[in-house]
Amino acid sequence: MNDKVTKVRPAYPLGEEPNLCIPEKYNAYHRFLLGRLGTNPLVAICMNPSAANEDYSDRTINRIINASKKLGCDGWVVANVYPERATNASDLDEFNSELVDENVRIIMDFLIQNKITEVWGAWGNLVHPSLVQGRDTLLSFFKESGIRVYSFAPLTKWGQPVHPLNRSVKQNISENGKIYLTI
Repeated sequence: MNDKVTKVRPAYPLGEEPNLCIPEKYNAYHRFLLGRLGTNPLVAICMNPSAANEDYSDRTINRIINASKKLGCDGWVVANVYPERATNASDLDEFNSELVDENVRIIMDFLIQNKITEVWGAWGNLVHPSLVQGRDTLLSFFKESGIRVYSFAPLTKWGQPVHPLNRSVKQNISENGKIYLTI
């Protein structure tokens, strides 16, 4: 068991259990994609994975599922700027370029195969160097591929999209609420 991950294990909302998990079986140290596939999924790019896997959710995932329902999406997929599991980013290991390369490849393959051209930037303020480097690498591939990134609230004072669990900022979860980032 990974001591860097919360032991809080909420259930998925009924009917929203994932049918996509990479790696397919629980890996205590990293996760690349998690979601419930549909023809029109909400794709969110978060900070780094915490506890959620194929069997149980976490607070961030459940917030994203609720946003997908509000937007009328028939699925949800969560990826991260850095795939190492840790509930608190300060617990992350040093930057691993091979892990980021695999993360970017898996995310880009998924987006291209599913003809997804925009994603919800949901990573919040990044402090840990591994998160910053992971984000920068991923955003360069998004820019190169024409994938747009949006937020549902004005960017933070550090210029980052708001994390789904941030309650200090009103997020307008709607098509009209999308604010596109310049990358």
